[in-house]
Amino acid sequence: MRNIDGGYGAFPAAPDQAALEQRERDIRKGKGALMLTVAGGFVALIAGYNALVDFSPGSLVVTMIALAAAIGGGALTKHLMRTVRFRVHKPNAGLVGAAKLTGILVVFFAIAAVLGSIEAPGALRIVLIAVCCGALAYVRSLHDQQWVLFELDAVGVRVERTVVPWRDVTRLTTDPVGPGMTRLGAIPVNAAPLYVAVQDSELDPRLLVDAVGRFAPRGIQLTRSAHDSLGNPAS
Repeated sequence: MRNIDGGYGAFPAAPDQAALEQRERDIRKGKGALMLTVAGGFVALIAGYNALVDFSPGSLVVTMIALAAAIGGGALTKHLMRTVRFRVHKPNAGLVGAAKLTGILVVFFAIAAVLGSIEAPGALRIVLIAVCCGALAYVRSLHDQQWVLFELDAVGVRVERTVVPWRDVTRLTTDPVGPGMTRLGAIPVNAAPLYVAVQDSELDPRLLVDAVGRFAPRGIQLTRSAHDSLGNPAS
């Protein structure tokens, strides 16, 4: 079978028990890294707030350590999650997401400065921190819903906001549809095909092939059209 990157050889077999167990371990590690990110961010918000309202070297040091933990946890989470899912985003999704989160933090510290200047009660400050944490989580979740175009994982295939479990997928498709654009699709059982066009700059064909081999059940192929396997050039 001819792979999408032009090489030859069969797709890897569907994950065996050892691979499934490794994926579960990676998911647990990813959750642990995410908890580190959340905890670091939460502590950084509290310490940063205290440093802004009533500066002290100790609060500044705690803020920097917490930020380092949050950033390190975020990078580790991203690395680990790549082993349990494959995603294709809209262009500049990372920059837009970072801008949204930065905007929330700017607003948070601006409000914190105002509350500090009027000596607001501690309860109001705690409410502000809780609201900020909730807003960060909500915006991040909403951003993923809006900016992820295509996803493969152990559950199934996601095309924009539609998720199809693997048991209902017959094949996956990929077709060039214009300069710098590729159409990815999933062909469900007894349902209309789902397609989405992505920019080639956001799609790594080798990672796509690897993800199909890692996540798709045995027998599901990646084809160049709805009918032609990658092993047979489209007519």
